[in-house]
Amino acid sequence: MDKVEKVKRLWAELLEQGPTNEDLLYIIEHVEPLRGESWKKLLEQGPTNDDLLYIIKWVEPLRERAWQKLLEQGPSNEDLRYIMEHVESLRGEAWKKLLEQGPSNNDL
Repeated sequence: MDKVEKVKRLWAELLEQGPTNEDLLYIIEHVEPLRGESWKKLLEQGPTNDDLLYIIKWVEPLRERAWQKLLEQGPSNEDLRYIMEHVESLRGEAWKKLLEQGPSNNDL
């Protein structure tokens, strides 16, 4: 059995067991051939804002899609501050969104 077949078999087994969001985040970050399928499964299961922040910070190929999903779900001011601190490429967009939401003195 080659690597690709083994990965596909393990993926099928995981799907049967019902992967947690944490399982899917690990796969998204570390198993590139399954990143797309894992992302779709995560969306089906309903990612938390924390799940999306993790992807935004650590998985550059999915950063923009995770950002858009976070915007759909309604990021908290704390979520936006996290992005401004940790993700330079989204700093400006996160700042604009924070201003739209009405930041507190602590946010500034």
